[in-house]
This record gives sequence, structure tokens and C-alpha cells, in this order.
Amino acid sequence: MDPSDIHRLIDQAFAALRDGDYVRAVAIGDQLTAAAPTNPTARAIRAQALLGANAPEESFTEARQAVDLDPEDEYAHRLLALTAWRNGRLSLAQESFQRAIKLSGRRPALLSEYAWFMASERGPKLAEQAAKDAVEADAESSTAWAALGLARHRLHRRQEAETDLQRALQLDPSDIYAQSAMVAILQEQHDDAKAEALAGLLEEHAGAEDMAASVRDDAKQRQIARMLLERKVDLEDLVSEPRRYYWVWILGVASLLAMLLSIVSPLYAPVIMVLAIVLLLALWRWYE
Repeated sequence: MDPSDIHRLIDQAFAALRDGDYVRAVAIGDQLTAAAPTNPTARAIRAQALLGANAPEESFTEARQAVDLDPEDEYAHRLLALTAWRNGRLSLAQESFQRAIKLSGRRPALLSEYAWFMASERGPKLAEQAAKDAVEADAESSTAWAALGLARHRLHRRQEAETDLQRALQLDPSDIYAQSAMVAILQEQHDDAKAEALAGLLEEHAGAEDMAASVRDDAKQRQIARMLLERKVDLEDLVSEPRRYYWVWILGVASLLAMLLSIVSPLYAPVIMVLAIVLLLALWRWYE
């Protein structure tokens, strides 16, 4: 395959990635890596396509190969950061983000991605500084403001966090990062109606379905707890009631056995009758 064909396939692959057509992007990536196995861009494209197609381990392998082929490729380092993050290799993800940022000349979009990674996975103080850097580089980045809000939320500076997240949502109401961070704050405040509404919007994004379901489950549990409290229902009584009947049956059976034994062994009848009376009294007291 000549260079012009390689460039044509690369353009087609990037178009498929922009459209979110990861199946097509993987297919084109397969063609590219078969025709040009030492091309770092081809490997990085395949890594991104596999990541979008929910194949994180294979994606990580491709991204590593892309970096090995060209250690100065910003795109390859970014993909290695994203795939390492997805696979839980947080130290490598942080190092790769930092390398990509340096190679890019501190590109604002990369700073925002890195800030969100730090806010999600690393210490909140370091995350706050990374987010401040991202906001300084691009004050119109909703992701940078969302990262700043999440970092401050983790630092328990809730008022500042809400202000930052509101700013992020003003810039981009559909920003999934700002939405997810705001949901966490609303849940903490037990504002279930707003949390569920925002979680409903999150469901439109792939991979956010579990979070939305969790928000609805938490809201339902709190609603049940409120209903029980309003009706003055004691949960301990609900649990202990079956136990009461359990012991009632035991005492009843024991009393019946005592009477049967008194018939079979008249010699011990007085003792058995006394025991039966005691058991019956205990049964009556328990039932009352």
C-alpha cells in the first residue's frame, strides 16, 4: 500500500472516530496496522477505536506500541494515558498525560483532560492546582471548570464547588463531567429530584448507565425510609415479629411434648405437669 493510500485510510479512520462509529474505525485500524505495522499514528488510531469499542486491554497494548514506535508522538502518549487510566494503571496514566502535555506545548484541551483525571483519581490538592492551570489556559473550557469543582468538592469546599460546576454547565449544559460531579453534590444534599433529572441526561452517554441507575436506587431507598418514618414504623419491630412467632411455636410444641410424656410415664407426671405449666405461663407472657 503506497503512502497516499495510507493517508487516505488515516483520514477515514479519524472521520469514523469523530462520528463515534468505532466498529468502522477498528476495521480501518486493522487495515492500517496490517499495511503499515510500524506507523505510530496507525497504532494510535487503532488504540482509540478499540477504547471506544470497549476493548480496553487490547487498546492499551496498541497505545504502548504506538509510544514505542515514536516516543515523541503527542497523540500516542495521550492514547496511552487514556488506556492506562481505563485499565487502572494510574501512575502510568499520570506520567503519560504529563508527557503528552509537554510535547503539545501545554495544549489547553490536554490540560483539561489531565485536570479531570487528577480530580477523579488523584489527591484533591494536586487536582485543584491542575484544574486551575487548565482554567488559566482556557477559561471557556467546561471540562476545566468541572475538574475544579470536583477537586473542591473533594476538599469539602462545597460552595466553591457548586459555583465552579454551575460555571461549567453554563459554558456547556451537556458536559458529562460537570453533570456527573453535580449529581454527586445533589446526592450529598439529598436533593433527589434534581439528582435524578440530571442522571437522566447522563444516560444519553455511553458508560453512564450504571451511575444513573445508582442515583435512582439511592433516591428510592431514601423515599422508603421517609415513608416509614412518617408512618412511625419501627423497622426493628418488623424484624422481631417473625422471631416472636418462632418462639411461640417452640414453647407450644414443648408444652405438648410435656403432656404426652406425662401420659406415657405416670411416675414423672407431677414434674412434667409443673414444667408444662411453667412453659404455658411463659408462652402466655411472651404472647402478651
